[in-house]
Amino acid sequence: MKNGKTPVNWLRSFEVAARHLSLSAAASELNVTPAAVSQQVRLLELRLGEKLFVRHARGLRLTLAGEALVPVCRESFERLDTALAELFGDRGKQQLVIRVSLGFARQWLLARLAGFARKHPEIPIRLVTTVWAGEPLDSSVDVDIRLTAGPIPGMQSHQLTHDAVFPVCSPGLAKGPPRLRRPSDLRHRSLLTTIGFAEGWRHWFAAAGIDPEPSATRLEFDSMRLALEMAALGHGVALARSSYAEDLLRAGRVKPLFNVRISASDNVYMTLARGLEGSSPAVQFRDWILGKPVR
Repeated sequence: MKNGKTPVNWLRSFEVAARHLSLSAAASELNVTPAAVSQQVRLLELRLGEKLFVRHARGLRLTLAGEALVPVCRESFERLDTALAELFGDRGKQQLVIRVSLGFARQWLLARLAGFARKHPEIPIRLVTTVWAGEPLDSSVDVDIRLTAGPIPGMQSHQLTHDAVFPVCSPGLAKGPPRLRRPSDLRHRSLLTTIGFAEGWRHWFAAAGIDPEPSATRLEFDSMRLALEMAALGHGVALARSSYAEDLLRAGRVKPLFNVRISASDNVYMTLARGLEGSSPAVQFRDWILGKPVR
């Protein structure tokens, strides 16, 4: 067999021809000519170096090599069809596809989504997550919940958070020793930060009026949840956002430090297409999240 990828249309033509044992019947199912099916099967035979059919006046007969290949092709196409049905089969049933960052889903969205699902059991829901807020909008997504500096042009946008940015750590780390009493005490602590946000430690230290250097350790994460979990375990001080840390603060796993807070210049917005019907799943979800009555 030659190296490289075998064209899928050759394998599909073979599988359909093997199922019907007829080129004309295979051509009818594939909506092509019998000559096209014959050519693709011949190309596949040439590539494999084996005859797959014996051709005779009444149709086709599989060779031993053909009989061995049939179940492989059939299983592969069945698995592909099943996967496609799982991924896209409900799109005609008004499925609601929501995209959100993993960290924000965990801290803010999941409980609200569960409430919506209980109220609307007739709406299939798919939640897809992303790490990077800058990923482009996708027509397969009905509602996009993303971090941005303002409304998305051409979309209806609703601001969900008005975050404050402040340091947090575990209660044990705050007590010390040494005790964290003032912002300058952080200059010798492990600082945990999350990349991708507009405001970082440099902005917070400037608001606190101190020079941040030197710091013992700086650890960066691409997920605020990881940074906050690291802080909750007592391994440093994380620069948190209020909406992302609310569950850990409520549970007492982390505590805020000092009285210096800055306002986030980028926040989480919920975006969806304009001009949707009021009965569409995306609009119903929007109204649920914003606390509006569903019409």
